[in-house]
Amino acid sequence: MRYGIHLLPDAFLLLALLRMTFVGLATERRAIFFFLCAWLIYCLVALFLGQLWPASSPQYALRFFTLTAIVWSCGLPALWAASLSAARTLSQAATILLVFLVACLASHFALETRGISPIAQLLVINCWIAIVAGAIFWFASVKTHGPDFYLWRCCGVFFLLYGFGYLFIGVLRPGPWAYISLALAATVVWIALAWFIDPNHERLFNLEKLALIPSVRLQMALARRKNV
Repeated sequence: MRYGIHLLPDAFLLLALLRMTFVGLATERRAIFFFLCAWLIYCLVALFLGQLWPASSPQYALRFFTLTAIVWSCGLPALWAASLSAARTLSQAATILLVFLVACLASHFALETRGISPIAQLLVINCWIAIVAGAIFWFASVKTHGPDFYLWRCCGVFFLLYGFGYLFIGVLRPGPWAYISLALAATVVWIALAWFIDPNHERLFNLEKLALIPSVRLQMALARRKNV
């Protein structure tokens, strides 16, 4: 049951990635597609690391740190592209900075907790990075339209949920229901991404690409002659 709940968001993330591939958005937004693929692999591998090493062991902490460093390195191109679109105004830049400070304070509070294990410290740092990434993705979607809007917005919502959700669980320890709620919320985000991606957005379906087809090109030429 526990693994089923944790695998539920991953299953619908895979569905969203397949949907992006089907409509051709994967080739047009390679950076974010590659990052989401890396994130999916990261979640699956991290989930089963505990089957090989105890979660409190140094071996587990080392491998978890390595995985985390790899996945965020894969996300750097997508975060860079999103950051160029995110901080377009002073208010948006100030809001991102505010979210950054809130994440720092929450992470500092969690790290100052007595008796915190090394793996818990790595989780706190991971949540802090996720919050900052989520804020960047969110503001990158503010002035975009079509598939880009849903792509950036859903990624932003997911990473904000992931970061603040796990910090909330780590600090307050509310119970098993919190993990289930967080997993279900993340699942809804990926369902929304798969649902709202439009296969006929302007970059994938336009007259210039249609003109590459001979029959369509001939029809367009005949139409021009008639107009003349």
